[in-house]
Amino acid sequence: MGKCLRYITANTDTEEQSFPVPKAFNTHIEELHLDVLLQKVDNLRMNESSKMESFELLCDHKEKFRDEIEFIWRFARAYGDMYELSTNAQEKKHYANIGKTLGEKAITRAPMNGHCHLWYAVLCGYVSEFEGLQNKINYGHRFKEHLDKAIQFLPEEPFLYYLKGRYCYTVSKLSWIEKKMAATLFGKIPSSTVEEALQNFLKVEELHPGFSKSNYLFLAKCYIDLEQTDDAVKFCNLAVLLPCVTKEDKDAQKEVKKISTSLKR
Repeated sequence: MGKCLRYITANTDTEEQSFPVPKAFNTHIEELHLDVLLQKVDNLRMNESSKMESFELLCDHKEKFRDEIEFIWRFARAYGDMYELSTNAQEKKHYANIGKTLGEKAITRAPMNGHCHLWYAVLCGYVSEFEGLQNKINYGHRFKEHLDKAIQFLPEEPFLYYLKGRYCYTVSKLSWIEKKMAATLFGKIPSSTVEEALQNFLKVEELHPGFSKSNYLFLAKCYIDLEQTDDAVKFCNLAVLLPCVTKEDKDAQKEVKKISTSLKR
């Protein structure tokens, strides 16, 4: 990921501009119409190995389309992709912060656009990874608020229910001190249950069967917590059948294998 740092774009309404920045990735930029560019970016992003190329293409066109809402939320999403692709903590923090700033711009410009809320929520989640407990809780609150708005505008998007399931599962596992801290900040204790998490993961499967290895993993975890071993085994077996494409898939695969082994004991 070293080469990425040299290319990180300036002028994205952020203070984080500590790297040398050429004007664009390519000396010759093919001038694309916005709709053609967006389609190309979306297509490239469908393949894990082309996500960086998708990001670079957006960087090359940011001066031309920086005020177009369909461009802005995709640019925020691309910074999220770069966060995921990066293995360096400083790089990750950098991508998360710029992406969150773009996400803020997107939701301010288009408060009725579900994609803007979705990617702003995701980037808030990434930024929270580098924060202390108080800010983590703050970003968690923001994540949930914008995730709910995204679901309101995009009720058929399975990824949103996967994220909601993850949120519910995490909250169900919060310690007493973490809940107390959240109550101090927001005047109420965040509450959720494994059952609520399960309903969201099942909704993902209903909308998009075989959505991801991670969704199957969390379905298995929920069923283990609810002491429904047969269902847990079923979803572990389904998870193993899906191919490993992304880093998240590989991490999920390792965890599924561990869970499967423990269930067989």
